[in-house]
Amino acid sequence: MTRMHLFVGTLALLAVVAVASPVAAQLSLQWMVPAAANTAGLNGTSWHTDLSVHNPHTFELPVVLQFLPSDSDNRQADTLYLTIEPWATANLWDVLGSNYFAVEGTGSILVFADWELSCDPSEDCDFLVTSRTYTVDPGGSGGEYGQTIPGSSTWVGIDWNTLGYSAGILNDGVNFRANVGVASWSSDWTTVAVDVQTADGAVAESLTYRVPPFGHIQRRLPTLLEGGSLVFWLEDGPDDALIFGYASVVDERTGDASFQLAQPSPVGFAPAKAGAGAGLRRPGPTPDAARGGPRAVDGRVVVGDLR
Repeated sequence: MTRMHLFVGTLALLAVVAVASPVAAQLSLQWMVPAAANTAGLNGTSWHTDLSVHNPHTFELPVVLQFLPSDSDNRQADTLYLTIEPWATANLWDVLGSNYFAVEGTGSILVFADWELSCDPSEDCDFLVTSRTYTVDPGGSGGEYGQTIPGSSTWVGIDWNTLGYSAGILNDGVNFRANVGVASWSSDWTTVAVDVQTADGAVAESLTYRVPPFGHIQRRLPTLLEGGSLVFWLEDGPDDALIFGYASVVDERTGDASFQLAQPSPVGFAPAKAGAGAGLRRPGPTPDAARGGPRAVDGRVVVGDLR
């Protein structure tokens, strides 16, 4: 069995090299996993997250992982450093559990190539990140079920020039409940608006959430909805603000969940945003710009397996 070594240490503000162009955006140098968990849920569920990182190259790839707890100012964050062997996949089973971050609760995870890498062109160091959040022994009947939560590259983040769209949302108050989530790759506070639209396009409610620096929030959707949509947009924040909106729909009878990342587009204009004035849009860096991460904090050495 091959071994991989991870350690937690002190790091200055992290900077990474640029990611690939949109045509090569299937892989990336920098990833956001918008939701992760190590926590008890409703109806006897127990949620955990497995994280997988794949190196498609012929050389060892050093990457950095940072956990961003929910409802926290995360300008400092627990950090793991991981070196992945050529063509290997590092599977961090229960990544928030005792073998890795050793935390309880929920949040998001940043994963990006070590800033000391020299890649020319930048896609020479691209890699893949994906995850699965699941509950074990649901209802005491054995087995498990869960939802795949892919890593999201900066190309699918929502900035000042895009809106984020999720559709087919179920929140009927009987059979299904929906959660709204936002993960932020921004070094300052952001204000995120979400238009809740019915299936026929009417705005049923406009919600506003304050998201801390490098923060993560998840809230129960307060609006009843059957097959409607959510439109995410930035209302306030720094010029380089980048957020990742999502919806999670849960079957009230079984606890089974499905995940939907809001897809960014410059097309359309949320009615609430139009009412606030088009001047809210501002120039910012392109999605391929290098992005810093939180300041890392000291921690312990951990060792895991490559399988």
